[in-house]
Amino acid sequence: MLKKILYVIVISSFLFAAIGFLLPQHVHVERSIGIDRPAATVFTLLNSYRNFAAWSPLAARDPEVRYALSGPASGVGARLNWDGDPRLVGSGWQEIVASEPYRRVGMHLDVHQQGAVDSHFSIVEAGRGVSLTWALDTDLTEGQGLFEGLLARYFGLFFDRWIGKECEDGLARLKEFAESLPPADFADLDVTIVDVQPQGILYVRIDDMPNPLDVAASLSAAYREISAFMASHAIERAGMPMTITRGRDGQGLLLEAAIPAMTAGAEPGGHVRGGLSPGGRAVRVVHRGPQDGMGASYEKLAAWMAVHGLQEGRVSWEQYVSDPAQTPPEERLTHIYALLADAP
Repeated sequence: MLKKILYVIVISSFLFAAIGFLLPQHVHVERSIGIDRPAATVFTLLNSYRNFAAWSPLAARDPEVRYALSGPASGVGARLNWDGDPRLVGSGWQEIVASEPYRRVGMHLDVHQQGAVDSHFSIVEAGRGVSLTWALDTDLTEGQGLFEGLLARYFGLFFDRWIGKECEDGLARLKEFAESLPPADFADLDVTIVDVQPQGILYVRIDDMPNPLDVAASLSAAYREISAFMASHAIERAGMPMTITRGRDGQGLLLEAAIPAMTAGAEPGGHVRGGLSPGGRAVRVVHRGPQDGMGASYEKLAAWMAVHGLQEGRVSWEQYVSDPAQTPPEERLTHIYALLADAP
């Protein structure tokens, strides 16, 4: 009887090992979803860990999980460490290892209790939105002993069901978050974050003009008055004309026509006043083309700032780099600035 039991144990162990060695060592899981937002929006969300908590399956399983970011803000080298409930998410880290704008983001994950995983997001344009595929690959036996490696191969049979469900949940959360953002496609936006130095200006408030509701006419009249004032006082221009928009608590917006100028010693007169242009940390967009097409640039800027988690401050302005009298409308350059909310 004892021999029969031993035979059964030996044969079972042999079969367990033989079948285990025949099971796949490498596992691949992928899921896809459609997102009604441009590829630039989806790529930017994935190419940084800034908004990771808004859609990550980790946050869904453990709302108390703690994150720490390091490395660059986005792209290759951006890294996130997490530490949560060992029963729910455990601890580990992940790092962006590949970044192809608007097409692909690759990450390497080290889940301390479960091993290493390679993760890839592929973005394919589909109509007005994209088809996003999240794929994960892992070597079940890496870093495991012989017996643990065999067990891992058996667990690999359930990998697609377990991990696939997490991928589906994460993609659904990412879709919801992405589609809550502005829909403009900012892929072609020429945008930079800059530190702007204030400079002396002469300006006219549009509220002071005879017909402030006709903004275009009021701006033209204001620039003519400033130019005439500068000419009569032999004041040199120090930059191209600007239109400054300032927010006022409960009183709407205040527009100012301004020209940077060497104002030392000049006494303002008429509607013309002296002061400083806005300064601080700002987002700058380069608009190419006629002024009546700047609405699209403003929409793209709003979408870009939302995806990057930036909030616009109470001051924005346009600076007309090209001389409209000498530059065809389609060739004109305008710099659009939006002071950031954390700027003074």
